[in-house]
Amino acid sequence: MAALWLIVRILLWVLAVLLGLVVLALFVPITAELRADETGFAAWLRVLFVRIKLYPRPEKEEKPRPEKRKRKKEKTPPPAPKEQTVPEAGPAPARSARQAAPESEPPAKEEPAQKEEPAPGPAPEKRAKAAQAKSPSLADKLPKDLDRTLALVSTAGGAVRRLLAGLTVHSVNAFLPVHKDSAADTALAVGRIWAAVGAGLGALQNFIRIRPGQITVQPDYTGDEERKASFSCKITGCLFIMVLVGIWAFRRLKEQKFL
Repeated sequence: MAALWLIVRILLWVLAVLLGLVVLALFVPITAELRADETGFAAWLRVLFVRIKLYPRPEKEEKPRPEKRKRKKEKTPPPAPKEQTVPEAGPAPARSARQAAPESEPPAKEEPAQKEEPAPGPAPEKRAKAAQAKSPSLADKLPKDLDRTLALVSTAGGAVRRLLAGLTVHSVNAFLPVHKDSAADTALAVGRIWAAVGAGLGALQNFIRIRPGQITVQPDYTGDEERKASFSCKITGCLFIMVLVGIWAFRRLKEQKFL
């Protein structure tokens, strides 16, 4: 009995440790690193100290396959066909007059066509009216379909809003050189770009937390700027929040009878 109780206690401790590891894994931050420059787009996924490249995927080197030696098969000449002897046909046997004469059959009598009796039941006009009365019209279907569509859109929008609220965009670094035909046009273009950047960041911060790093709009009056446009950022989220959003969306869809 004591040995059985010891085994049960060990199993309980193992289950507790596994449950603790799962809970810790839910709170581990997951970071997506994005970068775009003149060389192209690249993305990485970082979990603690592990960094995995998502795009572009490294190409696998194809190993050369060893060539198989082909064995030459000796060709044997096909056997010569044997001559077949056809027996000579003799005189055809004489047919009797009864066999040669075609057998005459008496003509079959045509049976009178039977008149189709009308199927029992209501008249076709009455049946068509009854079918129209049973099938709901488009005006009856439209409010129900519209309500279900609006409910589905509301649930999807709520899930996206909650998911974005749990994300943080940080380490935003951007560099954009601006060159126009004249210095005045270059200065005006730089001012318009800064106005668009400020308005865009203000609108996005209503949905997601943004911690901008270094954003540079470089006016290039002479056209001698060697650096190219580049952008990089990091997006960090927590798996626990994603699981909660998934549970909330599942419950809403079940209440609305989509599942």
